[in-house]
Amino acid sequence: MASDNGIIPGGGKVVLPLLALGGIALWINYVYRRRQEEVDDTEEDYLSKLPDDVLRSILGNLTVRDAARTTTLSTRWKYLFASTQLQQQPTFRFKCTNMSGDRHLAHSHCSYNQEKDKFMNGLYQFLRLCSGRTVDSIELRCCFVREFPSAFTHWFQSLSRISVQSLHLSFECFRYRSRKFIFFKFSLEALSQSLEHLILSSCVVLSSPSVRFNSLTTLVLCSVVLTSGHLEGVLSSCSNLKKLTIDISELPSKLQLTGTVIDVLILECVGVKEIDLHAACLRTLVCKINNDVTFFFSFVPMLENVMVSRCFQLFKYSYIFGDHARDLPNQVKSLTLQFFADQDSFPIANPTEMKTFRKLTNLRLIPLTSHGILQIFELSRLLGDFPLLQSLTFAVFKVVSLTERTRSRRPPPSLKGHNRLKEVIYYGFDGSEIEMEFVVYILKCAIVLEQVFLSPRVLSYFSCAPHPEANASFSEEKRNSIQQKLHGQALSSKAWVIIE
Repeated sequence: MASDNGIIPGGGKVVLPLLALGGIALWINYVYRRRQEEVDDTEEDYLSKLPDDVLRSILGNLTVRDAARTTTLSTRWKYLFASTQLQQQPTFRFKCTNMSGDRHLAHSHCSYNQEKDKFMNGLYQFLRLCSGRTVDSIELRCCFVREFPSAFTHWFQSLSRISVQSLHLSFECFRYRSRKFIFFKFSLEALSQSLEHLILSSCVVLSSPSVRFNSLTTLVLCSVVLTSGHLEGVLSSCSNLKKLTIDISELPSKLQLTGTVIDVLILECVGVKEIDLHAACLRTLVCKINNDVTFFFSFVPMLENVMVSRCFQLFKYSYIFGDHARDLPNQVKSLTLQFFADQDSFPIANPTEMKTFRKLTNLRLIPLTSHGILQIFELSRLLGDFPLLQSLTFAVFKVVSLTERTRSRRPPPSLKGHNRLKEVIYYGFDGSEIEMEFVVYILKCAIVLEQVFLSPRVLSYFSCAPHPEANASFSEEKRNSIQQKLHGQALSSKAWVIIE
């Protein structure tokens, strides 16, 4: 509050109380209303007397909405807003569903109307407002891009006037579409080359040999169509790409992964039959393909972690990698395999390519089965194939068998000491007799075992959605019963059995 002589008590110290109490936003709203009501402006404005550096500091702590409203005050405030780096930056989202709600048929592929005109005006107004500024993230989700290709292409190219770090472009209102639908063809040459993160959804991705994305580190392709040669063209344009994700997409029959990429995730895709890996920096490969795929590990000297899920037909078993696993480097330390394990002859033979992974220290097996581990694997041979193994995880998905098959009880596996195995984790454990036999075998053969973790929970390693039994746990009575049966069975004096 001003004193009688018109001087603010405390001088410049007025800034901190204003910030602490949200006074700046209140002052902006007050002056904004005064301008609209045409109130007399002859009264002295003490806040505007502050230096530009102080005002920029104040604006930098406001929300984008409040800071942008200052541009209506004067030319000076317009300049201050344009030259201020805001600290609280949300994602700028432009969605065509906001025009007429989420009703799909209400706005998809309809004739030109005023709502679409307003949508386009909003996009260009955003460009004018943020020109020359740095924007953290922009998301555009629009289904009528193909109706105005020139206007949208110009908008994409004009984004170069803004330093955008993350861009999400989706050319459909909703994520999933019938494969009969004709996607919008999108060329990367329309994008700013200063992008760091890019997400493309619901389009046909076209590469451009003339474009270089030297700053792009992450690329996500979701529900897209990739034709032959275009992914290779995209990767060759990205000299600093670290992570590539391809999700629910249609791929060409032959795919080659090259460049500087470190982590590759290919999930729920179809069409590809051969994947050739020729990436010198590749460390992690996660792959879930809905058809038979052959992997060629042509040049992956840094590869350490391999996760592969195969969707096998019922009662059919096939090797994951086949003879091509002989090309795998020795430094692969972690292997995760998800497969359907029910078939006519038990136990199944370990895939021959597992011998390639003799230097593995971490093995995770995810069988989809109606049988116990001892019926699926010959454990003495399984552990023998991995002499350096330190951590072994089973994440069992229990399924109901469509046929009833009676089996004679097999003799227990022969005990062979393993001198490296320290940790065994079993998810999907239900405490049945055959599963208890498996745990006892582990306790008796692992010489340096430190921990056995048993849990009825079911984990989904290849899915973002949790399993219905993801939070399952044993009752206290069941937990005590399992603990008593396993007490004193461990060969290692350091072994602990933890039952969830």
